[in-house]
Amino acid sequence: MKTLLNRVGTGFGYFLIFGVALYALSYFLPGYQPGFLNNKPLGNLFWRSVFFTHVGLGAVALGLGPFQFSRQLRQRRVGLHRRLGKIYVFSILVGSTAAFCTAWFADTGWVAAVGFAGLATAWFYTTFRAYRAIRRGQIRSHQEWMFRSYAATLSAVTLRIILPLELAAFQLPFSVAYPIVAWMCWVPNLIFVEWWILRKNRSHTPVLSGTAE
Repeated sequence: MKTLLNRVGTGFGYFLIFGVALYALSYFLPGYQPGFLNNKPLGNLFWRSVFFTHVGLGAVALGLGPFQFSRQLRQRRVGLHRRLGKIYVFSILVGSTAAFCTAWFADTGWVAAVGFAGLATAWFYTTFRAYRAIRRGQIRSHQEWMFRSYAATLSAVTLRIILPLELAAFQLPFSVAYPIVAWMCWVPNLIFVEWWILRKNRSHTPVLSGTAE
């Protein structure tokens, strides 16, 4: 039963991850304009450039995550793991920079803007540390920073869980809900993964097996 529940939970997690990634890519469909964009400065070329860069590369990073954490892929296809890892890192380093720029256009004021800018900074920093660690041959450090990096990447999923709950279940006005989710979509993720890493280290269990670059 426990194994079945684990598989169901994993499957549901993949469903959310790939569903959000595909939804983000739908922004690039010709003639399609989600309601989210109605209040955005679409006539601003700078905003359009950084926004769509952030959305597109963020979707790539989100979709690559499950493959990068696959033990079988790391052990059997090390070369592929490394190539995908480079795409993941590039996507985030560029996408997070673009996200930092878009953060300051947040609809509901400076609290949301600072929250999303903080997310972009954490996203860049954790991924850069993971990349630097593997370049130095520090595999365990690389693995731990990659977990932190993907926790920040998963903010795209947690945002789309929390915001509807705020609006529908708690009936908060968007002007209140959006600044809250700007922080709640990523801070708890990083706290949780930090707790998980500490627990793993205390039990002396390897975080991951295999090698990466």
